[in-house]
Amino acid sequence: VGSTCARHKQHRNSISYSSRGAWQLATMPRNEMLDCVPEVVRDVIAGGVSTAFVTAILNPVDVVKTRRQVGIPRSARAEALACWREHGAWRGLWKPGLTATVVREMLYSGCTKGFYPLARDAVAPRDREPGLLHRALAASLTGFGGSICANGTDVVKIRLFSQPDRYTSLMAAATEIIKAEGVVRGLLIRGVSASAPRGAAIAIGEVTTYDHTKATLRRYWPAAPETQAGKRRDPFSLHVVASLITGVIATTVAQPFDTIKSCVMADDGHRYPRGFVDAITKLVREEGPMSLFRGWFPAYCRLGPHAILTFPLLEKLREVLGLEHF
Repeated sequence: VGSTCARHKQHRNSISYSSRGAWQLATMPRNEMLDCVPEVVRDVIAGGVSTAFVTAILNPVDVVKTRRQVGIPRSARAEALACWREHGAWRGLWKPGLTATVVREMLYSGCTKGFYPLARDAVAPRDREPGLLHRALAASLTGFGGSICANGTDVVKIRLFSQPDRYTSLMAAATEIIKAEGVVRGLLIRGVSASAPRGAAIAIGEVTTYDHTKATLRRYWPAAPETQAGKRRDPFSLHVVASLITGVIATTVAQPFDTIKSCVMADDGHRYPRGFVDAITKLVREEGPMSLFRGWFPAYCRLGPHAILTFPLLEKLREVLGLEHF
């Protein structure tokens, strides 16, 4: 009996301690709760969530852009209207590849925008502000790594965009690709020779441009007050202007890589067996150099608003998560 009573007493004490711990956690100030989460984890969450949210909104533009890049012989406007008439706005334009789009951005942008501040601080001298080359190097490293990490979902996304009637869902597409082409050749390395350089290029065009433009304009911009924790705060107007400039540069820099990536990932290995090399050679030889910029306008219609919405949202999320502005 005595041992039973002792066990009950110990159980009550454990409940008391766990309840006390939960209460302390619930009543802990928000800043202290955030400090319990590693800064790099909060960086990744802010980068992934902000980009995935905006990309989901702009998915119809991405669908049309990808179909133009893989060679559908009608204009972006004609393709959008045809999808609308045949299947409606949701089934024809928004739904294709939506889940794959969100998962892909959580992986790619989580790595690219999440690890970028860490990479930038690692490659830049400690005694002065990072320069353009330091920012470009950091962005290319995180963009390259993020593309490799997200390559499998990128392949599935492109297939769902270009052949929506063939696959019913992300899992169905991934399963069929694995059965027909294998995990490694079908998903992990399919088009990686194009997607990884594209990821590095778009990270330089987007992340480096935004960061460097904002750092340059900040010198002439009316400053916002610092937070109570002494962290730097930028005016919202500065975020918007830097985002506007970023959209144009990022689209132009990334477009050739984006076109090649879409062509290689939509192919099952017959037209472009050597991936990047075959795609760029055949496109330039058969259609001319400007074929690499095919779909620039729908790409800008996606990346322009994407940058304008993503970076201010990213800055706000970083603020909420107790991080400095980007």
